Amino acid sequence: MEYKITHINSLLINDFSEDFILNQKKQISNKFKFRFRLLDSDRNIYFEGLATKNDSFAPLDFLGSEFGCTDLQYFENGKFISL
Repeated sequence: MEYKITHINSLLINDFSEDFILNQKKQISNKFKFRFRLLDSDRNIYFEGLATKNDSFAPLDFLGSEFGCTDLQYFENGKFISL
């Protein structure tokens, strides 16, 4: 997987195993350089994480439809920018 989730909105946390975030963080290495976040249409942040590329829709493709995320943003030049 080319991304890892580091934070889940408290409204969604019960949809994941208790150790999901811990396991994701254990798998992070130097190649995960790009911060991202997934938002719903009301601009609520549902997920945050790190990715190996800053031009991949993989996090949105995997989590978007199931959890209602409509926007994927990568952190660039001091701010989050929608892909």
